Amino acid sequence: MENRMIIKLLIMMYTVYARLEISDIKTIGETLVIQEKDLLIYPDGPLNPVRGYIMHKSGYMHNKRFYSPEIDTDYSLKKTTKVSDSGNPIYEYTRMPVNDKVYDDISENKEYLTQLHTQLIRMFPSPDGSLSIVSGRKDAMHSFLIKDEVQAQSMYILAVLLLLSEQVNIPISTCIKGEKRLMLRSADDTTTYINQKKPNNYLLNLIEFLKEYIDNWSTNPSSIEKLSTEPTTYEQFMTGNFLNTWQFLIQSYIYEFIDTKDNYIKFVEAVYILLNDQMKSEKSTSENKEKSIQVFGKCFIEKTAVSGLTNHANLIFDLKRTIDNYRKCPYIDKTEIPAYTRVKAYNRTNDKEVNDEDQKYSNCVEAGILGLICCLMYDSDNGIYTTDHLPNQKSTIPLKTFFQNYPKPTETTSYKMQQDWCRVVADLKNSNISYAKNNNELKSSLLNILYVISDITGNKEEVLNEIEKIKRICSDKEPNPWISVQTSLNIIFKALSKKKNVKVSSEEFTVDVHINGVPGIFGKFSLLYTFKGIQAGVTIGINPMHTSLHLSESSLSDEDKATIKGKLTEIHNMYNNSNNYTKCIIRHYINIELIKIEEPCIFISLSVGNEILDSINNGGYNNVLKLFLYGSIETVYYKEYIIKYFLIFYVNPIKHDTPLARMTNNIIGSIPLCDLQTRKYMLTSYLFNHKAINYYKKIEESVWDDIYISNSDDFSSIMFYPNLFIVRIRDDFLYFMINLMNKLSIQNNSYDILINYDSMIKNVLNYLNYTRNPKFTAFYTIMNNIKESLKEMDITKLTNIYLSWCIDILTHDNTPEKDHYLLYLFNIIDNKYLILENTQWSIKDKSILLNYLVHNKSRLCSNIPERIQKYNNIIRILSITMG
Repeated sequence: MENRMIIKLLIMMYTVYARLEISDIKTIGETLVIQEKDLLIYPDGPLNPVRGYIMHKSGYMHNKRFYSPEIDTDYSLKKTTKVSDSGNPIYEYTRMPVNDKVYDDISENKEYLTQLHTQLIRMFPSPDGSLSIVSGRKDAMHSFLIKDEVQAQSMYILAVLLLLSEQVNIPISTCIKGEKRLMLRSADDTTTYINQKKPNNYLLNLIEFLKEYIDNWSTNPSSIEKLSTEPTTYEQFMTGNFLNTWQFLIQSYIYEFIDTKDNYIKFVEAVYILLNDQMKSEKSTSENKEKSIQVFGKCFIEKTAVSGLTNHANLIFDLKRTIDNYRKCPYIDKTEIPAYTRVKAYNRTNDKEVNDEDQKYSNCVEAGILGLICCLMYDSDNGIYTTDHLPNQKSTIPLKTFFQNYPKPTETTSYKMQQDWCRVVADLKNSNISYAKNNNELKSSLLNILYVISDITGNKEEVLNEIEKIKRICSDKEPNPWISVQTSLNIIFKALSKKKNVKVSSEEFTVDVHINGVPGIFGKFSLLYTFKGIQAGVTIGINPMHTSLHLSESSLSDEDKATIKGKLTEIHNMYNNSNNYTKCIIRHYINIELIKIEEPCIFISLSVGNEILDSINNGGYNNVLKLFLYGSIETVYYKEYIIKYFLIFYVNPIKHDTPLARMTNNIIGSIPLCDLQTRKYMLTSYLFNHKAINYYKKIEESVWDDIYISNSDDFSSIMFYPNLFIVRIRDDFLYFMINLMNKLSIQNNSYDILINYDSMIKNVLNYLNYTRNPKFTAFYTIMNNIKESLKEMDITKLTNIYLSWCIDILTHDNTPEKDHYLLYLFNIIDNKYLILENTQWSIKDKSILLNYLVHNKSRLCSNIPERIQKYNNIIRILSITMG
């Protein structure tokens, strides 16, 4: 009986929302879509679904929907009165995309952009924060189009939208005899294409919006001329203005809606029929007939005429096949790694997701386990996931069902996939597994992760034995000892892996506080597969508050990269002279893919990184659009990069940019800010740019009070960003340092941070290499401001900091102005507070220091007794310290 139940459950599959695959798109492109006329889809035109495929992979609509400065996103972050088990304050983060709205103070093309973005929000409600046309609301456009009574006409409705976006005036009625009604008949009135008595209001508004601008084109063309159009050159494409076109909006929606090649061909047939009607109809104006003929030529081509044109879909299909041939593990680049997000809670008893905003949570541990499991289940020989090597039993059914629905690696981990993963790992009925609340949100700990992995894979005896062995090793130990678990992890993962060429590389783990009686074990390990000398896999880092997942090494050998790069270059050369929208989209996509072969993150490549930084630095609405062209802004690292550099470049009190401020506000709102580590990454920029509190007002003011620098490592991380591109902020570096030092000075640990941060002088000297002011003046200015910021610090501690900076300057032999800088620091040291007991610095080259001081005594002391006494005191302290 139980076996029959298991088999029945295994073959049950819930629907997964899908899009056309490139193999389907290739088939569509080769199909005679209008057989009686021997017509194919014109490869460069708006009907070619390769446009939607590339736009989706490039993340254009994702960026446009979630980060557009025209859109006021609905989110909030508040500090609650509750605390976590570790004593940290608990924050309440909410994000409600369905409540997003358009700002009412858009400056340029206000009426058009207001309407466009209102339609965008309605068409892509994205209720869970992942780009989607699907909504649970009955009044949503998607909900209407999939109704039983509408589905038969839905392809015609989409065809109308496409043609209206191409400025063909399809005579569809939205109101008949004072009542809302959607009606479209053939030109000869013999056929009814669309007849809906209770049409969707959002759909009606969309049709009226598109028709309004067709009418304006005829009556007032000057009002239309300044609106965005599809690019005909690559230079036009790179402005990003096409993101504000009707065509981009409608084509993106159609790609998201039509999920089978049969339906797509039905849609193409509907376009053909409607265009023919307009070309032949006596009711159609001469202008509309001319436009219809023009659009027909953009949509269709005779089979005999296609030979000289580029087969875009075939090229992209071959490229994907080439890359997949070298996919040794599920992940090739960092963008494919599951990025944690905010998900709904899951109730295993009634098998339902919990539609309660308060029960949503950040799934960093769950996403980490997903990455590990995908590696373990991957069959590299066939390029698929398989669970055949796991036992068929009740506990493995959710995992097996999951991989039935997701049988192959995907280039991104969708929100749907993340939410479905909750069905596997949430609300497990296992007393060894710890959750944060309501049996959801796994706690971060090695043993917790291992117990989950064991439970969902069938609790193999050898796996459980090794977990218990780890548990015994540390159960009797006091907190903070180091333990080695590498041997046990190797046994566990080899037992669970489809491919046995797996090994674990692990640092020692530390044992911390117990979680529900189970030791908290924290550290980092890599799960690696070896193929012909190349190691590929993932690294998971586990700390008490957060679990992170990274690509451990590139899974591509130099030979693999050369082959893929060769294929990309071959395609790239075919698109050098891009003279239409489709070719521009593909050219840019290939450019980005070429960079991704060499760089783990697109934004750190020299060429793209500079483009992104230029766009942020130059500011303005047009530069925001350019930022949307460099891949989907999804990873926490990419978001952090944009936010930090915006706040660095605009640290000057009088410098402001509303579009960038609104865009970065939307980016911050898209991040699971309830996660402590993530919140820390995103909000620390406030410490050097206090305008953040005004830019991001949906974050409660009390939250900013908890933003501080924990230690010298935190301080080093903050200083990393401006120092990386110091030439770009040389005119504003002083503002950066003043703000940061003012914030640091009010912290109780400011001395410990500064005395342990050994790069302060290096940072200042680096800035002096790029300043436009005289170096002496710039040095005195910045050091005087730092001195002013630290004036409330204990004078003895401050004296020790100044002495440590003297020592740092002495070690810089390549600094011609060293004598002047050293003299300044020597002068501000107060001899009364030079105390040996306070020294907390180390000296790398002792002889250089003493030799310099000996040879420069007269210049430093000027034969003044007080200065000689200070000099001797410093020599004494250094001599004792150096031993």
